[in-house]
Amino acid sequence: MNVKRIEQILAAYGAKPERWPEAERGQALALLAQDAHAQRLLREARRLDGLLDSLPAQAPHLDAASLAARLSERPQEAINVRSLATARPRWRIPLIMPNLIGLAAAAVAGFWIGWANPGTESSKVTELVPYIADLGDEESLPW
Repeated sequence: MNVKRIEQILAAYGAKPERWPEAERGQALALLAQDAHAQRLLREARRLDGLLDSLPAQAPHLDAASLAARLSERPQEAINVRSLATARPRWRIPLIMPNLIGLAAAAVAGFWIGWANPGTESSKVTELVPYIADLGDEESLPW
């Protein structure tokens, strides 16, 4: 048992020894009888316990009748179900646009590569394949 452990016990359980863990209670009381710093910590814990005990202990009183009265004091907004069903969320369009742009770019690139004449422009097509394959990498993007 040391002063640090006494400080932890006092912070967790308070100044009354009967609240302390039984396994450590005897050692803690023996250290308190010898150490002046531990005695000062005990006095501070007793003062804090006294302040906490002086506060009024009020349990919140809440029953069904008082809860119903509180809820009925404020009128609830009427929800128009028909307007909710016909309303279109505006936030979906901006989220879909980058996906549509990427899909359109991939379709144009695929169409262009698929319809290229391999007899005359095969060198140009083979030069583009690594760039199209690396479109997912951030390092290859020019911006």
